[in-house]
Amino acid sequence: MKTPYIYFGSKGYFNTPGVAPTDHVAAATTFSIDTAGMLPSENAKDSDILTSALGYRVLVVGGDQIDNVRGTDYTTDFVTGALFNVDGDSDINVDDKFIGSVTELTDTDAYIAGDADGVITIGSNSATAGTVGADATNGFTMTTNDTIIIEQYKRHDTVGNGATAANLSSAYMYPMTSFLSADPVAYGKTHYNGVALDQTDLRFLKTDGTGGIDEIRLIHTAGKYPDIVKTMTAINNCGVYDRAITFYDLDINGVETFLGGPSLSGNNDLGIVGCFRTTP
Repeated sequence: MKTPYIYFGSKGYFNTPGVAPTDHVAAATTFSIDTAGMLPSENAKDSDILTSALGYRVLVVGGDQIDNVRGTDYTTDFVTGALFNVDGDSDINVDDKFIGSVTELTDTDAYIAGDADGVITIGSNSATAGTVGADATNGFTMTTNDTIIIEQYKRHDTVGNGATAANLSSAYMYPMTSFLSADPVAYGKTHYNGVALDQTDLRFLKTDGTGGIDEIRLIHTAGKYPDIVKTMTAINNCGVYDRAITFYDLDINGVETFLGGPSLSGNNDLGIVGCFRTTP
């Protein structure tokens, strides 16, 4: 019997509340491949590894307005590109955080990551080149009202796409005859661009013939669950049998491929920000 095949690449994504520093450093909540689709490649203190080489980015979304908490390395908002200079007080300093501001921690000493242990530790801007290495130049002093978002932006073995990560978030392909369900899951978080997010778990019979279940997790724009169901139906009825149909993919250059929504438009109609397999 002919059936379409569906292919999923992987994009890790982790969204968690901010952590107030203790002794000038703050360890973000631990994440893993099955909860975030990635593990961070190691970034040690004074390693001078450019963050652009890590395959993931670390961003802090401001949840309150506080003066003098951002390192002077960071001058522009990651989303808008605007200067950090609007806080309402007389000095108008770029180091003043305000609600909704998005700071990408790009300095090599802004944070450290353990050896694939799922912990990002961020130094404050009042540190003195201590455990993390952060200081007034490259640190960021968070509060619990902030949001930390760690986003994979290119395919990279050391963030969960290779054998060293047990292949949990490697690309996978399934025949549509193995598709079992699309289950909406409460998520209740917001992306760094201000868009509300939802989660949908797609379940398939395992490809190894054991009868077990594989789960593909999608983090996407809120309210898109009906469109995801319609998209899976459209794939099942598309009549394409000579190639696998790519639902989502992310390559080593950071190029994303989308199937689209029910119309199979090729655009990011579902607002996907994360796509990964959660089961071994």
